Amino acid sequence: MNRRKFLAILAVIMPSTAIAHSPWGQFQVYRQKHLLILTSREDEESYPYSKLLAVALNREQPNASARPARAINLKRVYNLLRTKQFTFTLLPRNHLELLEAMDLDNTKSQYRLDLSPIYTFGDLVFLVQNDFDTNLVRIVTHALAESAIWLPDADSPLDVLANKKLHPGAYEALEKFN
Repeated sequence: MNRRKFLAILAVIMPSTAIAHSPWGQFQVYRQKHLLILTSREDEESYPYSKLLAVALNREQPNASARPARAINLKRVYNLLRTKQFTFTLLPRNHLELLEAMDLDNTKSQYRLDLSPIYTFGDLVFLVQNDFDTNLVRIVTHALAESAIWLPDADSPLDVLANKKLHPGAYEALEKFN
């Protein structure tokens, strides 16, 4: 084979093999290893507060390896949550209502929102996917309740317990906390 043909074939093959190895598959592993708290860039309060929650969770449960995460807008938050790419989210109550409205408008999709609150911080609501492990939700909720003393605007465990839509794991943790 002549050298020019070999180099031409090599030039054609090389880019396709370089593209075939993508780091995106590793992001799923990253999401499984870290407790990611999803927020929206449209809300200026939730992202800084998610950083505080990450500190609180890592302080009480270091193996949670909590990290804040931001989506570009509320529509992206909705899509990430309904496809279960994220487990936890921190949103203001009015954004939660907008997400629920988006879900009602999106009746043709096989993916639906299925979230429950686990703790509240003034106007911010910390939510989890309903199908997430109840024991892990209990651990996360207990860690938040332990940290409520120093988290700004954190509602008391008794006030959070009054929420009828609370995740069963959160309910168990808060009931034992009181």
